[in-house]
Amino acid sequence: MDIGEPVAWAPGMSLLSDVSPAAWVAAALTATTSAATVAAMVPPVFSAYARVLPPTYDREDEQRRHRWSEIAACRGVALTAGTRFDDLVAGSDRWGRPSDGGLDARETQTLARVLSSFTHTPDQAYFCLWEGFGLAETQAWEDRPMRVRTTHRAYHLLTGPVNAAPVLPAPVAWRCASLWWPYDRAWLVATEIDGYATYLGAGHAAIDAVLADPTLDAVAAHPTTPLDPSYG
Repeated sequence: MDIGEPVAWAPGMSLLSDVSPAAWVAAALTATTSAATVAAMVPPVFSAYARVLPPTYDREDEQRRHRWSEIAACRGVALTAGTRFDDLVAGSDRWGRPSDGGLDARETQTLARVLSSFTHTPDQAYFCLWEGFGLAETQAWEDRPMRVRTTHRAYHLLTGPVNAAPVLPAPVAWRCASLWWPYDRAWLVATEIDGYATYLGAGHAAIDAVLADPTLDAVAAHPTTPLDPSYG
């Protein structure tokens, strides 16, 4: 049973009182012992993985974004799934920093568009929204006991179509849920709350499509890939 649709959320999005659709995710992440690897964010049940790299925001002009691939080319360094943002910029602030805690709306929309072709249930997906975002909408749910609980996090569970992935209300620049996947579990996208890390687990065809999209910065990853601890 759903509990209603706050008008600020993406169209078709509703809050769930039954969090059992997320039980498989919670169980897989709670059982993971490698807390500093991709497997701690994305259940190690997929055949392929990728890291999606968020844009940075120029310190002098917040409307200007920089891609990691642009920075890597400028600095003459290789860009891999294990690249740490702090190492990439080598202490320079000329490129600014990414938004931490969530993937930007533009990249989230692109991921949703690409991934919609790699699920049989694009009209039904699940979205875990971290309880600590501090939004008025989530604070209104503070007394609700229904949560998706992993070792270190607790989330509200919403449902809606895949194309509702930019779930957070404006003017939040980053608007993705912390975890989101379709009903058929064909793939899963996870974004770390404390950092710049977004990872995707899926089939090889879906990962290849994400890596090939020219509007995304994405690199192949593996469940054992170390997470990027850059934050600040």
